[in-house]
Amino acid sequence: MNSSQDSTGKPLQLKRSIGLAGASALVVGGVIGAGIFVMVRDIGALAGTAIWLSFLIAITISMVGVIPLIQLAGSLPSAGAGYMFVSRMIRPGPGVLVSTWVLLGGACSVCVATRTLTQYLQGYILSEVPVGILAVAILILFYIIYCFGVQLALSLQLVLALQFLSALLLYAGAGLFHGGVSLTLPASASPAPFLMSVLLCYALCLGFQIIAEMGEEIRDARRTIPRALLIGGVLVALIYILVGIVFVNTLPFDVERYAALKAPLRESASLFLPAGWVHFIGLGALTAGCAALNAAALTLPREIFALARDGLLPAGLGQIDRRTGSPKNAVSLYFLLVAALLLCPLDTDFYGYMAAIGILAISSVLGVAAIRMYTHFPEHYARAYIQFPPVVLYGCAVIVLLASIGFAAVVIHERPIIVAVYLVWTLLVGLYYKVRTRTFTEAHWRRLSEFHSP
Repeated sequence: MNSSQDSTGKPLQLKRSIGLAGASALVVGGVIGAGIFVMVRDIGALAGTAIWLSFLIAITISMVGVIPLIQLAGSLPSAGAGYMFVSRMIRPGPGVLVSTWVLLGGACSVCVATRTLTQYLQGYILSEVPVGILAVAILILFYIIYCFGVQLALSLQLVLALQFLSALLLYAGAGLFHGGVSLTLPASASPAPFLMSVLLCYALCLGFQIIAEMGEEIRDARRTIPRALLIGGVLVALIYILVGIVFVNTLPFDVERYAALKAPLRESASLFLPAGWVHFIGLGALTAGCAALNAAALTLPREIFALARDGLLPAGLGQIDRRTGSPKNAVSLYFLLVAALLLCPLDTDFYGYMAAIGILAISSVLGVAAIRMYTHFPEHYARAYIQFPPVVLYGCAVIVLLASIGFAAVVIHERPIIVAVYLVWTLLVGLYYKVRTRTFTEAHWRRLSEFHSP
C-alpha cells in the first residue's frame, strides 16, 4: 500500500492536530530566539535609554506586516503558505520563486539557531567537542524527534516556550521591581545610531510568517491562526520592551561596558537576582535557541510538500507518512539542505543575513497577495475570521515594502555577496521551473490557479 494512502486506499491528508496553545508556541518560538539574549547589548549601545522606543517602532512595523498574513491565513489556511498564497494570488512562477527563497532563508535561520546552540554548549559543558560535529549532532537530534511526528515536536515546543518565556518575564519583573520603569529619552540622541537600533530590533521581530505554513494541520485554522498571531504579537511586544527597559536601567549606558558583555541578560540579572535564578535566565538562551530551531524546522518543509503536491517537485516529496501523518520525505530533504549549508565554511552572521532576506521577501510579496485575494477568492474572503478593508491591506503592503527595502539595503551594504547568492539561486530555480513545466497541459495550469480546501 502506498505510504500516502489510508487503509481504504484513499489519499492521506495532513492531520489537524495543532490547537491554539501549540500554534501560539510556534509563533512565539519562531520570533523570540536566542537573539534577544545577546542583541539587547548592541541595541542598548545604539539607543541608550530610548531602547523602549526602538522596540516599539520595530514591533509596530512588524505587526503591520502581520495584517496581510492574518487576512490570508484566516481565509485560505494552507500547507506551504508562501508558495500557495503567491501562486494562487499572483502566478505559479513567482510562487515557486518566493517558496524557494523562503526555503533557503529558512534553512539559513536553522543554521543560525544551530550555530548559536553549539557556541552556547561549547562555552559551558562541551568545550572539547569540535563545532562541526556538535552542530550536526544537534541537527540529527531534532530530525529524530520529527521522525516521531508533529505531536512530539509540538510538545517540545510548548516546554521550550514556557521555559524561556518564564526566564524573560522573571528578568523583566524582577528588574522592574529593582529599578523601576524609566521611559526617558537621551538629551541629545543622534538619529543615525537610533535608526540602526530600530533596524536591529526589526530583525528580532521577524518570523511571524511561519505559523501559516501549518495551515492544514491546525484545528479551526481560520480562527486559530489569527488568534495565535495576535497572542504572539502581544507577548513579543511586552517582553521585548520590558527586557530592553530593564537592561538599560540596571546597566547604565556605557558603550565600552556593553561591548565587553558576553551574556548581557545573565550578567545584568546578576545585579538583582540570586545565582540560581541567574542560571535559570541563562538557560533561557538555550531553550529559546532550541525553540527557534524547532519552529523553523517543523514548519518550513511544508513548502517542499506543497510544491510536490502541485507537481513542481518529485511526487515522493508530497507523500504523507501513514504512521505520523506528516510529510516525512519533505522533512528529510529540508534537513539535508540545512546539513549541506552547515558544512559550508560560512560565519553565523552570513547565515543571519541570508535568513533576513528570505523572510523579507515573503513579507513583501504577501502584502500584494492579500490585496489580490480580495478579488480572486471573494468567497473565501467573506468567510475569513477577520476581514480587513482593501484600503488597510494596501496601506500595510506599502509600509512593509518600504521597511523591507530599507532593511535589505542595510543587509546588502554589510554583505554585498548575498545579492549574488540570491541571484544565482533565482537563476537556477527559474531554469528548473522552465524545464519542469514544459510538458504541463492546460488542465495542469488551471489546477495551479485554483484553491481547494483539504
